[in-house]
Amino acid sequence: MTDAMRELAARAELDTVTAADLPPGAGRVLAAGWVREPDGAWVLGARRRSYSGDRAAFDDLTGYEAAVNGRAVHDLDLPRGEERAALLLRRGYALSREVLHLVRAVPDAPAVTALITVSMSLTEDPEWVGDQTFWARHEGERPYVEIDDRASPELLMSMDSAFLPA
Repeated sequence: MTDAMRELAARAELDTVTAADLPPGAGRVLAAGWVREPDGAWVLGARRRSYSGDRAAFDDLTGYEAAVNGRAVHDLDLPRGEERAALLLRRGYALSREVLHLVRAVPDAPAVTALITVSMSLTEDPEWVGDQTFWARHEGERPYVEIDDRASPELLMSMDSAFLPA
């Protein structure tokens, strides 16, 4: 987690996140669960069904998983303003936590990493937006993202299913 995200996480009070913080549509994602594709990629079933990209465009499993599993944090019902960033983080964290718990229940599933980002949109009228994605750990492949510079001003947070409290 970058230092900037750590500050936002403190304001978001992530230790108080509950199921009430899950975004609309989370139930569908969780009910569909994880799917292991024939080539070894691990994807969320609900997100796979709505993904329109080309598998052949990726030369590794990690990039493909991040593309299929990546989505914006649902925000259409959130207010504008500074508190929006904390609400986006709470939603992204709530869904990431549940998705990571879900993969831990799958026999022989690899460790999965979640990445949550919060940033200002690059629109005429900027507002806070969030994104999240998930990828599995594959031998011989680098992680999709590594947070090397903790002092970065970017709002980045990763969570790993192998280190998630029960």
